[in-house]
Amino acid sequence: MTQLAWQAGHAALFQVYGGVPAFVRVDNCKTAVARGAGPHAVLSPDFARFARGCGFTIDPCRVRTPTDKGKVERRVRWLHGSAAGLFRQRWPSLEALQLALAERLVGLQARLRCPATGTTVAEAHAAERAALQPLPLGGEPFDVIVARRVARDSHVAFEGRQYSVPFEWVGRDVEVIGAPRHVVIRGDGAELARHPRHTAARLVTDPTHYDGPATATVLPPPPLGMRARAQVYAHPQLPAPQTVRRPLDAYIALVEGRGR
Repeated sequence: MTQLAWQAGHAALFQVYGGVPAFVRVDNCKTAVARGAGPHAVLSPDFARFARGCGFTIDPCRVRTPTDKGKVERRVRWLHGSAAGLFRQRWPSLEALQLALAERLVGLQARLRCPATGTTVAEAHAAERAALQPLPLGGEPFDVIVARRVARDSHVAFEGRQYSVPFEWVGRDVEVIGAPRHVVIRGDGAELARHPRHTAARLVTDPTHYDGPATATVLPPPPLGMRARAQVYAHPQLPAPQTVRRPLDAYIALVEGRGR
């Protein structure tokens, strides 16, 4: 259980609930509690920062006190048993399984009764939703955040890879954030770049980061020549150039003495 998975799971749960509760009771796992337990617990700094951003208070369980979370664990076991048949089937993707689980949960909420209100669980949830805090605006779970200076080639180093940044940020400091699926680069409170995380490539570059006018302190990179454009635009994911006056075949003919 990584810190990133822990935070992403809570964020997804709040989305399903439609808001953020005032308190979140957690067990004393290392992703939530650095040491100790219950009211004397020392919280994990990363999870504590995530909680402040979302607006909830972390309430760790006391050690060896089953009553602090007994009902929750019993209901989780019961829910796992109710959905056990879904896990014995083959699914084309994780998203398809998640959709089937959500549909099963909706059916259970419409059928089961809430002991405290006497209404269905779905009706009780709808009534409680008004008391939840609004979902946090912007932001996303992350497990790493570091400061980096943009190099002269308009890249920053992170996790053994190089990620491009708009050229006007050369020589300036930026924040590099490791999110679940992306590397997010921010500067002056705004997002500058977003790249896929954990790619096989060690150099991840967005060609558009080299476009644009000069600034007061940074000149734009020189434009590509004709031959360089032909090589770059041969990439299948990039658009073809408008014109190529002398293709590579012409150079081969010149070298072999067949051209003028």
